[in-house]
Amino acid sequence: MSTDKTSLKKSVYRKIRYTLFQRNLSGITSSMRKLPDFMVIGGKRCGTTTLFEFLKQHPNISNSPFDHIGFFDDNYRLGIDYYKSFFPIKNKKNNSMLDYDVTTSYLTSPYVPERIYKHIPNIKLIVLLRNPTARAWSEYNSILATNNNQQTFETYIDEELNELENYDFEEKVRKNDYNLKNPNLNYIKKGLYVYYIKKWLALFPKKNILIFSTEEFGQNENLVFEKIFKFLELPHHKINNFTRMSKSNYKNKINTETKKKLDNFFYSKNQELFKLLNHKFSWS
Repeated sequence: MSTDKTSLKKSVYRKIRYTLFQRNLSGITSSMRKLPDFMVIGGKRCGTTTLFEFLKQHPNISNSPFDHIGFFDDNYRLGIDYYKSFFPIKNKKNNSMLDYDVTTSYLTSPYVPERIYKHIPNIKLIVLLRNPTARAWSEYNSILATNNNQQTFETYIDEELNELENYDFEEKVRKNDYNLKNPNLNYIKKGLYVYYIKKWLALFPKKNILIFSTEEFGQNENLVFEKIFKFLELPHHKINNFTRMSKSNYKNKINTETKKKLDNFFYSKNQELFKLLNHKFSWS
């Protein structure tokens, strides 16, 4: 019993500390603030930074506080008022604008769909999905750019493929019994999109989830923005001075055999995803 009381005290202290002191006035007025109208929930290394930067050009969309708030996975213990402190106070002007959160880890993180549904069941969700082989290679190179003390991409991929032979990862996703914190151990798992999308669709109506590919976005960004604004029930708006963010030129090319190995592994999972979405992406 004393342990429970200590835990409760720590939880209350943490919420007061972060909501009232770290968030200052925003924390004090959090109960009067909005929750976001829509979220871009992923995936990581799929082009979401570009969306974050350019969605706010629409006159009916507010500036998002910053990229990757990360409340529903990393900071959920701080309480919903902490999260609300990032968004505008409810009033006639602010209520006429749409607010959003771009956090790419939400798509694949355990417990996040359930938590978001608990607090914002009618929210609209936007998902970008990239060819999973290209996504894995991109994330590896992103890490390599800041820390070159890495094993080879081929080594990480072979180790993860061997690991996945030992258990049913889809079952672990269903049960929230997994952890993707270490990127070097999870290049493949993050690309098993169909497992995660199934969880989101089990809670949220399909009409509230817009899913498109990074490749579609790259080929015709204006058309994609048009789809997004229509999905959000906003009038058409042309995005000006469009520049793709975080476009990387890698020093090396992915090993041909490793690419083939990954493409073969993902093939059946991608087909399952296309069937679920009733839409096929141009992934080769």
